Amino acid sequence: MHKKTRNSSLLFFFTLIIVVHFSCLLNKTYAATINVSSISALQTAINNANSGDEILLANGTYLNAVITINKNNIAVKAQTPGGVFLNGTQEININGNGNTFSGFQFRSGNIADGEIINIYGNNNTLSELNFNGYHAKKYIHINGGSQYNTITNCNIENKPVDAIIGCLIQITTTPNMPGYHKISYCSFQNFPGPGGDYGNEPIRIGLSTEMNNASRTIVEYCYFENVGLGDGESISLKSCENVCRYNTFTNNPRGEMVFRHGYRNVAYGNFFINNSGGIRIKEGGDHYVYNNYFSTGFTTSVRLQYEVDYPLNNIIFLNNTFIDGSIDLGTSGLSNVTFANNIFQKSSGSIFRNPVGNEMWLGNIASGTLGITVPAGITNTEPKLALNSDGYYGLTATSPAINASSVGYPSILDIANVDDDPALMLDIKGLPRPASALLKDAGCEEYNTSGTIVNRPLKLADVGPAYLKPITTIINPLAENFDFNAAVDNSNHKLNINFTQKLDSPVSLNIFNLNGILLKTIFTTKKSLAGNYTETIDIQSIKFGIYIITLNTNEFSKSKKIIVL
Repeated sequence: MHKKTRNSSLLFFFTLIIVVHFSCLLNKTYAATINVSSISALQTAINNANSGDEILLANGTYLNAVITINKNNIAVKAQTPGGVFLNGTQEININGNGNTFSGFQFRSGNIADGEIINIYGNNNTLSELNFNGYHAKKYIHINGGSQYNTITNCNIENKPVDAIIGCLIQITTTPNMPGYHKISYCSFQNFPGPGGDYGNEPIRIGLSTEMNNASRTIVEYCYFENVGLGDGESISLKSCENVCRYNTFTNNPRGEMVFRHGYRNVAYGNFFINNSGGIRIKEGGDHYVYNNYFSTGFTTSVRLQYEVDYPLNNIIFLNNTFIDGSIDLGTSGLSNVTFANNIFQKSSGSIFRNPVGNEMWLGNIASGTLGITVPAGITNTEPKLALNSDGYYGLTATSPAINASSVGYPSILDIANVDDDPALMLDIKGLPRPASALLKDAGCEEYNTSGTIVNRPLKLADVGPAYLKPITTIINPLAENFDFNAAVDNSNHKLNINFTQKLDSPVSLNIFNLNGILLKTIFTTKKSLAGNYTETIDIQSIKFGIYIITLNTNEFSKSKKIIVL
């Protein structure tokens, strides 16, 4: 190519890049952050929003709001997470796609038989929401015909006894469109009431009339504590092909995960501990329960419940560990029930009751009184378990469960387009199992597997909105020489600080918002000698909201959370 021709081609190429670049700039829609301080202004901002916009509602309490999101790909958030209270009669409808609704609290209100949040669109996210003591039939309803919606890091607790009966999260299904929704890292706690199956489930996926619909919803890394008095079903599965995994049920004696209606549902990697109810399978079939840990104490770990109209068929319990709880086999009406490669250990009373007699047993290890005629497929021997650092019983090096799994059990269901584990390649900790079925350990975990543990019994601090969690204290070897208490007197806008330091060091105190932005320095280098100190600080200039107060010395600092009303 001649030099002149080459230069002309390069000039044309760079000119084309410049034209395309400026064309993109002219047509680009820039995302904006829009601050509003009323519900009417919020609705106007939503109606006028462009894709990518973030709308922040100022901290405060708003009554009787009606919010409708018809746009796509926008975020509607509290100015400070947890700083906006939507009380009274609320109605929030999300009709668009790809939207985020985050950071709001619902603490006082009554909408009778209404539903607080309805989702009709796809790919929407509800996050950092707190529902506590609110009167409503339902709190969140993901409607049929929608797909890929997510509820994450929310807290639901204390639905009043006199509220109209209705589940707290309802996922409605349709015959020909799986939802693929996800509920993750949420906390459900402290539901009052008489217990029993009354319809106040924390989570209900489907309805009895939808028992043949494939929902393919995942409930994972959620925490359930003391919800059984509100309803006996902590999770109610009334549709098909749902996965419940890596959840923790603790101090929940009257609540169970219930396979109520539907088919082909899966539960794996869950912890049922501290006298919590376990799993009840009432209707349907082709259900799979594997890699779970049951330490249910005096409650029943598994209940197979025969219903005339919906007989159970093809129920598989595989590689679970059962400590002290009993297994109710259901007496009659069951077929093709398999127990394979499980560990049963019970210190008193019978492990099994109400046998049908047609159960299949493979590779199980049991210690204690079986309560049934010892069948082939159960080895009555000590499994040699030990309490581990995470507070549950795992295998020891001499356990007969190591490399003890039998083959021949039915294949685990592989749900289409869901990242499940049909090859049993992970244990309850999320660590790898051998590929060969013969080399897998019996029970819910593999002994001495390498890698980072990704699942252990959850604590309340692991889930729910960040603004409800205690502030993590910065750890320092000298921390015992320094501590403080912070209390807000909201009647006169005073902050009372009591602190003790055992070392001579300058001290400063600062207030930050939840985004880590310094709002106010209360004092610095005011106290520099060891001793006990009390300070009363005027916080009249601090707006309503949740803040982090940090007390610092030269060597370390400690932080705590305060709420200004």
